[in-house]
Amino acid sequence: QDWEELAAEQIELFRTDMAALRVIPPDDYVGAVESIPLVTALIERLKPSGLVYQVDDPEFPDWYFAYSASPGVGEVSQLDRAAALAIFGERGGDPDRPGKRDALDCLVWRLAREGEPAWNSPLGPGRPGWHIECSAIALHHLGEAFDVQGGGSDLVFPHHEMSAAEASAATGQPFARAYVHGGMVGYDGEKMSKSKGNL
Repeated sequence: QDWEELAAEQIELFRTDMAALRVIPPDDYVGAVESIPLVTALIERLKPSGLVYQVDDPEFPDWYFAYSASPGVGEVSQLDRAAALAIFGERGGDPDRPGKRDALDCLVWRLAREGEPAWNSPLGPGRPGWHIECSAIALHHLGEAFDVQGGGSDLVFPHHEMSAAEASAATGQPFARAYVHGGMVGYDGEKMSKSKGNL
């Protein structure tokens, strides 16, 4: 089964779940795979700012966003550097990656590795980083400034913080006017989530 079919199945499951919960459906169901041209265009748009760079790695010179040098660092999460570093690696970051300018800089394009999904792009075959996907999709479908960004409290940092930094660096204005984050449902002392398998 290819990635496009899998994405279409996931969207249909989401529609069914939302209808069952009587949630008003969104206007657009947008997946990361079909948004790769939006992602690469946003990365290209950021390049002149100097905030996008390739790590010094002869085998995998992946592309990163210089979060730590971007305007408005910490505005969404209100975390200081020590607190941000303490949770960055736990939530998908790679603070110990050699060649990065700063431990808190985030991946925007991972070059292809054997056995991993990859798509052709002007940046080289690979796949987008998590935060830049959401920045690109939101900027395209919601515009350069919108009212509310929301989600679970586990998304405040690094996800919403870094998505906002990338988008703001591209547009020169705040990403969202307000942020709303709900608490996590706990089970046996951990957050309840699909990824933990404790639903």
